[in-house]
Amino acid sequence: MKTVKSFMMMAALMVMPQLAYAQSDATFGNNDFRSHGFVQVQGGLHLPLSSGSMSDLIKPNFGANVGAWFSPVVGARLGFEGLKSSVVVAEKSYSFDYYTIGLDAMFNLSALISKNNNPRLNAILLGGVGLTHYGDKDFNTVASDAWVAHHLRVGAALEYRIAKPLSVSLEYRLNNTSDDFNGVLNNKDDWYSSLLLGIAYNFGHTKKTYAEIHAPIAPKPLTLFEQKEKELNERMNVWMKRLKGESKDDFLARTSGDAMKTQRLEYSKDIATRLADGRANSTAKDLWYNSNEQLLGIEFEDMPSITLAVPGEDIKGIKSTGDLQFANTVYELNPGDKFEVIYTDVINPATGKKYSFVSKREANFVQTEGYQTIANVQEEIMKSERLAQAAATNAAAPAKEVKSKDVAVGNTVITVQTERIPKQDGKADYKVIYNYNVKDGFSVSDDFAPGKYEAEKSKASAALLKVINESLAGEFAPYVKPGCIVTINYQGSADASPINSTIAYNGKYGDIKDQPVNINGKTQNLSVTRASGISTNEQLSLVRAISVKNYILKNAKALKGMKVEDSFNVKVAPTEGSQFRRVSVEFLFPDAF
Repeated sequence: MKTVKSFMMMAALMVMPQLAYAQSDATFGNNDFRSHGFVQVQGGLHLPLSSGSMSDLIKPNFGANVGAWFSPVVGARLGFEGLKSSVVVAEKSYSFDYYTIGLDAMFNLSALISKNNNPRLNAILLGGVGLTHYGDKDFNTVASDAWVAHHLRVGAALEYRIAKPLSVSLEYRLNNTSDDFNGVLNNKDDWYSSLLLGIAYNFGHTKKTYAEIHAPIAPKPLTLFEQKEKELNERMNVWMKRLKGESKDDFLARTSGDAMKTQRLEYSKDIATRLADGRANSTAKDLWYNSNEQLLGIEFEDMPSITLAVPGEDIKGIKSTGDLQFANTVYELNPGDKFEVIYTDVINPATGKKYSFVSKREANFVQTEGYQTIANVQEEIMKSERLAQAAATNAAAPAKEVKSKDVAVGNTVITVQTERIPKQDGKADYKVIYNYNVKDGFSVSDDFAPGKYEAEKSKASAALLKVINESLAGEFAPYVKPGCIVTINYQGSADASPINSTIAYNGKYGDIKDQPVNINGKTQNLSVTRASGISTNEQLSLVRAISVKNYILKNAKALKGMKVEDSFNVKVAPTEGSQFRRVSVEFLFPDAF
């Protein structure tokens, strides 16, 4: 036992006096947090805590560890140790192999005492658990020659940093394992000790200071929704208290389930409105309008959009969100800090008119078919006004002059009709109308085939396109002037053949969304996309008309530089027949004379 005490005393004398030095050595280069990770190899002495002379019991030993420090004070490592152990029986020494693997927790007393993240000298306490494998003993009172048992240990180490990545250490530890570890059973666990010198490579340095690492964790700031809920609960707690002089029956009636729900909603809207701070005025982004339903959609940057009933005659002066003001706006705040307009008055200062919105939640504006941008709506309004003005002007003007000529191309006869339309101011507009007929017996082969829409692939419509292109560059060239306006109306027609399954649209002319068209004197919006295809004869007629537009704007070089305004007519015949599947084009040159 004296040998054991001497061995432990030697280790203690080497470790404990260094604590004062570790505290006085305030920094080593700087006060950064020590390396996160390390790998370490060790070599030294192994001493079983059993009877016998130290010279008979001491054996060489080695170890290897890999670990990490999670803070300047706390770390952990995974280690391996072993080689030879011994036992003295009847004054004779016997040796055997042993190996352990264990997980240790480490506590750096130097960093804790000195409040320095990077001591040069570190006194470390450790403790761990693991498994021990042992066997091949020359002397054994146990039946088996090879065993695996538990492994517990405590110890201390003194580490000295030679340089930032390198350190050396001296470590002493006590190890507890099974009674049959040394091959002799005595009804109590066996113990052995280890004294090891080691060298380690440290990596993963950080620049955090002691104050930063040990700073108290700041509470997470409340989200806007959490702020609202906190104040809401505080208000409700006050509201739920019985008032002075309030009877029990009155209190129960005032705080009933329905009353509580109503009061909570009112408080919630009041708090959310304060937190929103008038964001409807600052985040309104785009305007959309549905001419058929006379609904104005207001789109916000960070809130659900809203829909207002606004008559078509009031839209003329509203061109952007800047033309509107929001008043008496009430908000709600949902989880995720998402505000929502519950009520607002939208005012047009130019006219003084007010339009109110009351949320129905499920009925808020969503951009769908039928809505156009406000810019497109304004353009349609201006176009309608010009047409109305022209109609009023022409009503009192001299009679128009109409001329017509036919051009035969193959089996197709293209009719080019010109109209000189005098106006009251002495000027005259010039209208040129192109349409065609196909000779009897050739309509099936030369007109559009059922479900087809590309104008250049129909013999008859291809002939029409050729004549248009040539005449614009020829006889009508004097009216094609850069910078001047030309209005082009495209008409597509279809017969009454039913479309039993969707016709695929190849997207050649892009996705067509909410295109205003004239159908039997009424304006409607039609859409055709590559995803949806063509399912009605009206859509088929529109795509035929758009294919003509695409060809003319691409090939009629004479129109380059002119301000082109276009419109579309769609016609579906009441009966079936290839002769009803055609296109025509009308040009209007304002003030041509």
